[in-house]
Amino acid sequence: MSATALKAAGLYLLLGCIWAGTNSMLWLSLAAHFPQVNPALLPYIMHAAFVTVSTVLVFVLVRNNSRRNNYRLLFYEHPLPMWIYEWGTLKFLAVNNAAVKKYGYSRKEFMGMTILDIRHPSTVNDVLEDVRKTSQQFIYRGVWQHQKKNKEIFPVELYSHSTHYRGHEARLVMAVDIDAEIRSTVMAKDIGTRYELLAQVTQDYIYYWDMVSDHVTRNHGPSSLFGYMEEDITSHGNWWYEKIHPEDAGTIEHRFQASLRNRTVQWNAEYRFRCANGQYKFVHDRGHIIYNEEGQPVRMIGAVQDITEKQQYVEQLQQQNTVLQDIAHINSHEIRKPVASILGIMSMFDLDKNEPAFNSRLLGLLQQSTAELDGLLHQIQHKLRSLNK
Repeated sequence: MSATALKAAGLYLLLGCIWAGTNSMLWLSLAAHFPQVNPALLPYIMHAAFVTVSTVLVFVLVRNNSRRNNYRLLFYEHPLPMWIYEWGTLKFLAVNNAAVKKYGYSRKEFMGMTILDIRHPSTVNDVLEDVRKTSQQFIYRGVWQHQKKNKEIFPVELYSHSTHYRGHEARLVMAVDIDAEIRSTVMAKDIGTRYELLAQVTQDYIYYWDMVSDHVTRNHGPSSLFGYMEEDITSHGNWWYEKIHPEDAGTIEHRFQASLRNRTVQWNAEYRFRCANGQYKFVHDRGHIIYNEEGQPVRMIGAVQDITEKQQYVEQLQQQNTVLQDIAHINSHEIRKPVASILGIMSMFDLDKNEPAFNSRLLGLLQQSTAELDGLLHQIQHKLRSLNK
């Protein structure tokens, strides 16, 4: 049986005993003071008053105890470490389950300790000085080094305010472990520092795109590579997309959206990008896309490289290859025809029989084949000259 039920039953029993011992005297007193009231009605009125008063008192008792039990449950079952300590002695008066689990001490051990016993030894004097300067009515917040039973040190953020607990001037404290938060902050700062260094030393355009807010952080790339003034550069993702060559924009947009639908992590594309002077440069865009737990893209970090010279060199090699293929075709197919004709004509000359008409005709064919061969040689020479250029 709960304590609240026992208290309610005890209160009702006490009221019943009082009523049983006093109702006759009360009836006589009321009958003497109110002679105009029918004496037969007075017992009913008295009983009704007793039931009403008893009900109200039991209700108030149960409600107050229920509130105290709720507060007690909230304190002991709260997921964050909490405790109550006496203001003057700094002794623990109560600790919740989370504090017992976090610090490694049993509740009985806590009751024999002060708040100094869970502090890093190097901070004890600072704690005492802080307590001396802090008013009892002051709502406190601060970051301290705490120590577990196994001597492990970890940072906490404390929140406290004054309270009364079982007749003691006390303070209620809640401790938030911020070790993971500090580690992540240090890591983020380190990553940010490395990003800043990379963004400064590289010649490429480095960007960080928060896809949720559509905010893009860029390095010097748009200015140093493409000639844009700082005031012409906006932080929206569309600023970059609008400057992709119209013939490339549709393909790039389709490929990028397909990558997002497929949750592709690595993005890679080559396209033409408009510079501030209106000319276009070939760029190689490489990015890493980060998705949340629901699979939605949230961030993207990437680098854009100017590959115009590389692209021109590739085109030049392709042109040279085409010329060399033409020369090879002329050499292997077209030159063979006049050379074969010349050799055949030369084998038909008959100087012994001295046939002028026949030899004259052969000389004409020889001249024609020689002219054809000369034309092919000039064609090769022209292609080689264009190749050198």
